[in-house]
Amino acid sequence: MPAATNYSQRFQGTGAGSSYDSGEYGAGSHSAFLWELQRPVLAETVRQLRAEARRPLSLLDFACGTGRVLSCLEPLVESSEGIDISPQMLEVARTRCARSRLQAGDILTQPEVLGKNYDVITLFRFLLNVEPEVRGPILRRLREVIREPDGLLVANVHGNSRSLRHPAIVWRRWHAHSQPGGMMLNELSPGAARALLRDCGFRVVRQFGFGILPAAFHRSSLRGLAAVLDRSLAGDNWSRNWSVDLLFICRPA
Repeated sequence: MPAATNYSQRFQGTGAGSSYDSGEYGAGSHSAFLWELQRPVLAETVRQLRAEARRPLSLLDFACGTGRVLSCLEPLVESSEGIDISPQMLEVARTRCARSRLQAGDILTQPEVLGKNYDVITLFRFLLNVEPEVRGPILRRLREVIREPDGLLVANVHGNSRSLRHPAIVWRRWHAHSQPGGMMLNELSPGAARALLRDCGFRVVRQFGFGILPAAFHRSSLRGLAAVLDRSLAGDNWSRNWSVDLLFICRPA
């Protein structure tokens, strides 16, 4: 099976940002549907921290991409930053994020791009897209700049190996030899994700799950029923360990 494109190179081409937005998050896409479910949970999490902390909040959206998460949260905090390794993705983010500081850089080789004492750090669609050996160093670096003791890391895993998505991923891996340039087909189980976060200095205080049914159901004649079911089961409940997309709310350990 050919290796997947290196994360640092994946979104560097001309038009990479707009292509990503129109493809992954295009109208009617499964990713866009899941984001509709995640967005209010994410916003309420930041609002609750603001009410508890009673101070101005600073936000870092790491691997911010085209600014989807950042544009949602920047109105809820006093200062916000987005960092991404792809200038092409940031071109799109600048059209969405009116108040945030946006920087292109690699925080492992360019530590100066990071500030300090962020109240909230968001990390969406990064842990599975990046090479496994980079996950730990990045998380440990973010641990160094989160506010003690009540800062929040909000991290998602958009491919749960315990979900109904897993058989499709196994099949796609088997057929990946026919895909030029390789594919990103990484997964993590809830337990493995928690262990990774714990080993890097974060304590999971809450977990949400989104999407019991895999994307194929939402592209079929059953899409209406699939949407109703996934909306009813989304959140912090019994289904969270079996959902396709996982959201972890973490404090510094």
